[in-house]
Amino acid sequence: MGRFGGLAMAAQAGRAAMRLARRHRQAACDRRQDGLGRGRKLGPGLVQALDSLPHGLCLFDSADRLLFVSDGFRRLFGPLANRIRLGMHTREVGAASVAGTLPADRERCGLWAARCRLRVRGTADAVVQTLPDGRQIAITLHPQAGGGWTALWEDVTERRRAESLLRYMAHHDPLTGLPNRYLFAARLDRALARRDGAACALLCIDLDGFKPVNDRHGHAAGDALLRQLAERLREGLGAEDVAARLGGDEFTILLGDATPASALGFARHLQARLAEPYDLGTGSPVRVGAAIGVACAPLHATRAQALAERADAAMYAAKRLGHPCLWDAALVLGPTDTGHAAPA
Repeated sequence: MGRFGGLAMAAQAGRAAMRLARRHRQAACDRRQDGLGRGRKLGPGLVQALDSLPHGLCLFDSADRLLFVSDGFRRLFGPLANRIRLGMHTREVGAASVAGTLPADRERCGLWAARCRLRVRGTADAVVQTLPDGRQIAITLHPQAGGGWTALWEDVTERRRAESLLRYMAHHDPLTGLPNRYLFAARLDRALARRDGAACALLCIDLDGFKPVNDRHGHAAGDALLRQLAERLREGLGAEDVAARLGGDEFTILLGDATPASALGFARHLQARLAEPYDLGTGSPVRVGAAIGVACAPLHATRAQALAERADAAMYAAKRLGHPCLWDAALVLGPTDTGHAAPA
């Protein structure tokens, strides 16, 4: 169900709950044996409508006591729902909806905290509860006339999983699982914006001999090579380091807290590692080379674009010389650049 459909259902449930509270408040306090109260005078049509909702619905009075709980709540919580009784305080309902014994003033689902915010703000509020089985339940609170309020309980596990997957796909390369250029750009901007002025290094990596692998063995072998290469790029990275695929056979690495000497040493080790044979199931090992250029901040540049240009220029020098290169003033970046080593 979409976001707006959920809001419409919540509004409809809220209106029904208001009628229920106004017309049948006393009847709702009658109990049946299973503890999920149903007053005989509620009206079968209204009760059936509330029970048919795919969500769980709880109605509380102005004293935060439970007046009504729908069958949707039972379906969401299963045996835990048997702990719910009419007349319970909100804090007790919150405590009873989680596994184990828990004092009423220490409920973990956040229902009471959301109720306190609802009282102050007077507008709808929400909180997400994680059940012992890993499901995630969104609880949306809506104020009602007379001080009462409703809580709508919705299983959002699949929706959140889908949203998480979409966020991951938007920021990662689908073939290698590495961050893509958009996520990498955000990480680079964050590293350069650090107020402590810590040094970092940017490595631009371009493969040599990748196209012949595709031409000779096919794209499936080329994809396998890129996946294996991505695993080698991840090796030895620290918590503040990140490797990314920019596209095709172009990769980059951000090294946090790295000096020019340490970054160049890392690049030399990486070049040797990437040059080791790859087993692609083609009958014989496959080898490719890599040209690596290095630029450091704040020594060579302080802005992301300028730092990337210097690392890219160093990478083209590495292609000519056959070994990783650190940017310096002798490398010409382009017609608009002076070639000076001053930070940009």
